[in-house]
Amino acid sequence: MSNGQFDALDALSIASFLLGWENLMENRQQSAQNDVGAANDKQASYLLEEIGKRLDRQDRTLETIMNKLEQLERRLDNA
Repeated sequence: MSNGQFDALDALSIASFLLGWENLMENRQQSAQNDVGAANDKQASYLLEEIGKRLDRQDRTLETIMNKLEQLERRLDNA
C-alpha cells in the first residue's frame, strides 16, 4: 500500500472517531435530560401526594366543624 492510502485510512479513522465521540456526548446529554425528567416526575408525584394528604385533613376538619355547627343548631332549636 502506498503512503497516500494510509493517509486516507487515517483520515477516515479520525472522522469515525470524531463521529463516535459526538454521538457519545449526545447520548450523555440525553441521559442527563432523562434524569432531570425522572426527578421532576418524582417531585411532582410527591407534591401531589402531600397536597392530597392536606386536603384530606382539611376535609376532616370541615366535617368536624359542620358536625359542631349542626349540634349547636339543634341546641338552639330546642331552647
